[in-house]
Amino acid sequence: MTNTRRFSGTSAPGHQILWDFEAQEFPLPEGAGLGRIQMFAFNDGLQLYRSEFRVQHECIIDSNAGETELGNLLCSILLLTGEVLLETPDGVQHPITPQSGLLFRVQDNGTRIILRGGQTVRHIGVTVNIPTFHHRLGDTLPGDLAAFSSFPETGVVSRKIPVQSRLRSLLANIFSPQTCRPDSLQELALEGISLSILAEMSRIVLTRDSNQEETVSLWGEHIFEDLKTYIRSHLALPLKTDDICKRFGISKRQLGQLFHTLAQCSPKEFLRRERLGHARELIHQKGIPVKAAAHAVGYNHVSNFTKAYRDHFGETPGQTLRLVETGATQ
Repeated sequence: MTNTRRFSGTSAPGHQILWDFEAQEFPLPEGAGLGRIQMFAFNDGLQLYRSEFRVQHECIIDSNAGETELGNLLCSILLLTGEVLLETPDGVQHPITPQSGLLFRVQDNGTRIILRGGQTVRHIGVTVNIPTFHHRLGDTLPGDLAAFSSFPETGVVSRKIPVQSRLRSLLANIFSPQTCRPDSLQELALEGISLSILAEMSRIVLTRDSNQEETVSLWGEHIFEDLKTYIRSHLALPLKTDDICKRFGISKRQLGQLFHTLAQCSPKEFLRRERLGHARELIHQKGIPVKAAAHAVGYNHVSNFTKAYRDHFGETPGQTLRLVETGATQ
């Protein structure tokens, strides 16, 4: 069920503002914008955080928990839109993007979320008690997950989580109309999705641990940068794998390996997220009509574009445009 516990934000040294999870909307620190955060507490210590921050200029949020429960929490931070820096108590800053999240555990308070201005951040966090995690997976956690069983000297354990299509789809479902309705079915759906997100992150950690670390040559890195530039410059065209390989003098296998190693996704998934990301920028930042944005990124049918956009961002392009038109994102 929804909880009314609070978290704090910093507006000046030594001063904190408390925000209620039940609030419809609250001001960000230092007048940086507006936000909303919801927390759902499920069985066995599983919790879900669903947040949206419309940030006008940079600010910092201090994320604090009770001292008795903090060390027992396995936490995550994942984004549908926007970018943040997560600074853990050891002073390490972790860039969090829609393509790269974090699974982490901290021993002490001091985690900070740094939000840059001019963006809308849609955040999903799933936490679970370590004893519950052990109960579900065994007394000894498998593979690289075992690192979360205890703390090193730094008091921080973390693993980067590349966000690919399967995980991305789960995150988008958190913001779907069906899971935003205030009823008991909403919470039942959210609990199932939260468990699936936790399972998928665990699978990613184990899969990355079991695979040999792949490397590419400096030549491969150079080619990859040129590939990204070319794709981003031709999003409106029907880019085909054969044409790309011929242009850059590489095989399909080499193309797939470059993207798998350096972008943690397939070439097709990279093209899809670049198209949708650019379309959102056109709509959200420039107020471009939906049909024009769709055509600008290679979608000839608005219906196909709308479905892909909703699956990726958890809202339709029309909903994004309405936020711009009403001034909600300004």
